[in-house]
Amino acid sequence: MYHEVGPREALTERYTVPTENFREQLQYLRDRGYRTLLLRQYYDLVMAGDSSAGDKKVVITFDDNNLCHFSISTPILVEFDFQATFFVVSGFVNKQSDMLTTEQLLEMQRAGMSIESHSHTHRFLSDLNDAEMHEELEKSRSILEDYVQKEVRFISCPGGRYSKKVLNSARVAGYYGVCTSAPGLNELADWKPARRLDRFLVSAATPLETFEKIVTGNVGYIGGEVFRHRAKSALKGLLGNRWYDKLWQRYRKDL
Repeated sequence: MYHEVGPREALTERYTVPTENFREQLQYLRDRGYRTLLLRQYYDLVMAGDSSAGDKKVVITFDDNNLCHFSISTPILVEFDFQATFFVVSGFVNKQSDMLTTEQLLEMQRAGMSIESHSHTHRFLSDLNDAEMHEELEKSRSILEDYVQKEVRFISCPGGRYSKKVLNSARVAGYYGVCTSAPGLNELADWKPARRLDRFLVSAATPLETFEKIVTGNVGYIGGEVFRHRAKSALKGLLGNRWYDKLWQRYRKDL
């Protein structure tokens, strides 16, 4: 899971992966014979019972509406003959000069990328009541499908915040999968909509050695990440999303 890719000298955010790091990571995949699948392609393979669905295949995803998805990430992916799934906040499209436009989404799609939902307003889904949840899930999908003229069947939870209620609501809304920010390997043989899909964050602080552990499914590394995430989740449960987010924003400023 990526958020932004950009020049190292312009980095102000820990989630922004330096362009040269992104190239190095894609080069690692290509040199070792990996190929990328769109999330919907992976879903089709799993549902078809293809036992090779995870063999030397990776799913690359991006969250948010940053312009770099169009200007930097997509051209580099095309250069390596790779594809990625981009989760877009429908309410932010065409709103600011540093965010994606409808035409850019269409160009990304024509280049082989997939556009899916990151909600309508980027609110934490686990904090919403039934009516608000319905709007975030249904409205975002409807708007994005109108923009790109293709089905939208996957959603990434803003801030990684999800709950059983979010998963059930997504199933009712017709989503095939719900992407979280929780680290972990997905056992997908019993995939039933709306399946929870865990992901590993790739950030500015992710060295190639760690990237390799993610791609190869290093058991020790994954176990440690899952443990740390559970500890963070316990803290979120104690503080609530609002106070936890305030503490996290303060911590990020100090990095």
